[in-house]
Amino acid sequence: MLLPAAAAGVHRLKSLCPVRRISSLKVPWRRDAALDAAILRDRRYRLASRLVREVLLSPGRRLLLRYLSKRRQRIRLPVLVPTFLRRYPTLLSVSPPPNPVASPSPHLLSFLEFASRHHALHSPLLASRLAKLLMISSTRALPVPKIAAAKRDFGLPDDFLTSLVPRYPHLFRLVGDPGPDASGNAFLELVSWDDQLAKSVIELRADKEADVVGIRPRPNFTVKLPRGFYLKKEMREWVRDWLELPYVSPYADTSGLHPASPEAEKRLIGVLHEVLSLSVERRMAVPIIGKFCDEFRLSNAFANAFTRHPGIFYVSLKGGIKTAVLREAYDENGELVDKDPMIELKERFVAIMDEGHREYLEELRKKREELEKQRLQEAYRGAKVGTGIEDEMEEEGIDESDEDDDSEEGEALMTWGAVAKLTRSGVGNGIAAFVLEPLNSLSRLEDIL
Repeated sequence: MLLPAAAAGVHRLKSLCPVRRISSLKVPWRRDAALDAAILRDRRYRLASRLVREVLLSPGRRLLLRYLSKRRQRIRLPVLVPTFLRRYPTLLSVSPPPNPVASPSPHLLSFLEFASRHHALHSPLLASRLAKLLMISSTRALPVPKIAAAKRDFGLPDDFLTSLVPRYPHLFRLVGDPGPDASGNAFLELVSWDDQLAKSVIELRADKEADVVGIRPRPNFTVKLPRGFYLKKEMREWVRDWLELPYVSPYADTSGLHPASPEAEKRLIGVLHEVLSLSVERRMAVPIIGKFCDEFRLSNAFANAFTRHPGIFYVSLKGGIKTAVLREAYDENGELVDKDPMIELKERFVAIMDEGHREYLEELRKKREELEKQRLQEAYRGAKVGTGIEDEMEEEGIDESDEDDDSEEGEALMTWGAVAKLTRSGVGNGIAAFVLEPLNSLSRLEDIL
């Protein structure tokens, strides 16, 4: 027979434990072609930005091309570095042999100046974003190396410790020595709590609707299941009951919640939703989010929450890494509904890439016309010319297929080897003639990459 105090303790434990374990709820993963395509469209941008970063972080922003080529595996570049630079000549300038050096091109230098001005213009937005991340943390502080690992996801400049943090001493305090590359044992602390910043996107949306309608709705998540996706009855009932629970702010102190309770699940989804909402493209790599598990009080199995709530999140497997996407931020075509101001930097960088790639395609078109003309002139004499151009085009064709492997752009690839290949046939009295094989339509050049 239990004593009254013991009986009360057992009753309290039972009330904390949910009837149905959250970990036992399984939801099948289903591919979303539109959101996958949105991630694939950024493949060239990611490759180019990693390559350019290697040069910008070098002393004097200059790096020998042979050293840059040795870093190809580290930056996961699927083609040779000289080949990639030929395709995008507006990114980096390469000096002549014998010791070619890669340095920022005039287009890139102009972009860097614009990026500096753009970061300064939107520094209040970036400061509030960084402060929100510190406020989500249970210790109101974050290790500097972890912030540096996610700085591009949140639109922070590379030198945020020197260009952004000192401008807001009432919000931030740097403790320790971060080192020259922000990898030291240092922490960024929150100086003062701001109640205006301690409101999530969901709460702000409810406040905005209250201003329009006059009645403040209950803050809750927007559930948007993809077309043709159905949940089992057990899961539908659980989601319905779970959505009826009060919203738990990611900025609230929830240390007293039972880890396996539906309320703790509500808080977990609230934190993940808020972190993705603070990102520039409303999506982040799952391993990057995982770096903040300790500070944000996330369990080791937090990634399962993304697939457990397919109406709120989507997990893409494209690019060789799991990427968590906020569904409500994208339309049915995979385009951002509300673009972040910092996304303009990416759009300008891509415009520079496209400008250089058009120059590259135009040069290839001229080489093709020159090769065709020479072939026709020499066909009657049986002489073989233009082997240098031929070899170069064959090399470009091989590399193009490597770069566009596992991407939608590879479907439109035209192999230049077929352009330069000749068939030898006898004509009339046995005089040899070279006949050029049929060429693909010139319009297909625009689909390369």
